Amino acid sequence: MKCLFVYKTASLDITDPMGIMCLIANVKKHGHESDLFLTNLEPNLFKAVTDFKPDVIGFSVTSGAEPYYLELIRRLRKHTNFISILGGPHPTFFPEIIDEPEVDIICRGEGDDAIVKLLDTLQAGGDISTIPNLWVKKDGQVVKNPIVPLIHDLNSLPFPDRASFLKYYAYAHSSVKHFLAGRGCPYDCTYCFNRKLKKLYREEAGETQYCRLRSVENVVQELEEVRKHYPLKIVYFHDDLFIMNRVWLKQFAEVYSQRVGLPMICYVRANLVNEDVVQSLKKANCVTIAMGVESGNEALRKLVLKRDMTNAKIIEAADLFHKYGIAIMTQNMVGLPDETIENAYETIQVNTRVKPAYAWASIFQPYPRTELYHYCIEKGYLDPSHKQHESYQVESPINKGETKREFENLHKFFSLCIEFPSLIPLSRRLIKWPGNILFNLIYRGFKGYTHIFRLKMSSGEIGFFVYLWGIMLYKIRTKLGRTY
Repeated sequence: MKCLFVYKTASLDITDPMGIMCLIANVKKHGHESDLFLTNLEPNLFKAVTDFKPDVIGFSVTSGAEPYYLELIRRLRKHTNFISILGGPHPTFFPEIIDEPEVDIICRGEGDDAIVKLLDTLQAGGDISTIPNLWVKKDGQVVKNPIVPLIHDLNSLPFPDRASFLKYYAYAHSSVKHFLAGRGCPYDCTYCFNRKLKKLYREEAGETQYCRLRSVENVVQELEEVRKHYPLKIVYFHDDLFIMNRVWLKQFAEVYSQRVGLPMICYVRANLVNEDVVQSLKKANCVTIAMGVESGNEALRKLVLKRDMTNAKIIEAADLFHKYGIAIMTQNMVGLPDETIENAYETIQVNTRVKPAYAWASIFQPYPRTELYHYCIEKGYLDPSHKQHESYQVESPINKGETKREFENLHKFFSLCIEFPSLIPLSRRLIKWPGNILFNLIYRGFKGYTHIFRLKMSSGEIGFFVYLWGIMLYKIRTKLGRTY
């Protein structure tokens, strides 16, 4: 069987879609054909799909992106016949999307085994309506199969497929590669899907082991294989929380330093940081960490976001990273429920003390059915008919009037105010202006500079600029109505 995945990259960074890469690898391991087309880099998507002749096309969908993919399926079906399957966060938490005429199947939760069983069953001419994790349309009805426990032995899965990207110059030549050492996060932040996903698996599958790690040896073998076959200068771990197991981390640092040794990037959480953890990261040649501040107001952080840590602890962790020469990217939000503009400037003040190489900020988006979404509805911050925006860099959905505009503009000046605190008084005046393209260019320009030259999260090589050129051409084609 032939299974194709079609995906639209979501940012201006060359970021590997790790979930799809894992699925493609597992499909190929079990004897089926598979490939990936990126809609905003593929010069002639319809021809490419028609030439591939897929039996099944898979789409990984986040909330806010579902209208795009439903329209894409409608257009693809004018050129070829296929079974559509939607996976990812949106179908998992909004399974009613199966009622849309464009959707044949949805996958809830992990899809590694489900997609293989689907292809095996189709090939054998069997009944696909009994496969766990899948909801399937059959005879005018929807068969709703239960979720089964998570895959605990991650070592049993093949390494994520990277060969499918070789057709795209930017991906083939980028020396920053992304990896996953495990799956899951032990925390329950109110704005995050992990809380909801844990609850779903616990209630439907009796799952108690949500967080899982690959063995150190398995991770290092993948790194060695990638370095052998692809350009690799920066190892970027995209785990939600890379340091959740200190014993594993210490063993990893020892083996990594001996057999890989390349500069490394990962995500941490301040309340888990101590000197031993930072020493292990330094031994593993970690050059950059990303750490959440989210809000500089401790009450908002603890009571609204359910992140129980103090500003003092965040600053203590930051001081340790500075002591060992590891760059920091902080992660922040503006436009939170209950937040005032003065609270947002508290977040800027805390970041000023942390001294990050870059203070990344998003405009808070209340993702539907998260705890914080329900909080926004209950407090009257959000219209229940609100449609989720695909981007967290454009608009604030929960603030009204001038305050809404101020949060949206402050997002553009956030990192510059931390880099140059003397700009804070000026920013207080500028955020009252109408939003404009100059604000956006300033924001993107400084972000691009720091990601390439300070954080090493983007390579700055020719592949990166080819990627940006491809994205720009896609946006032009979209405005001209020639996207497909």
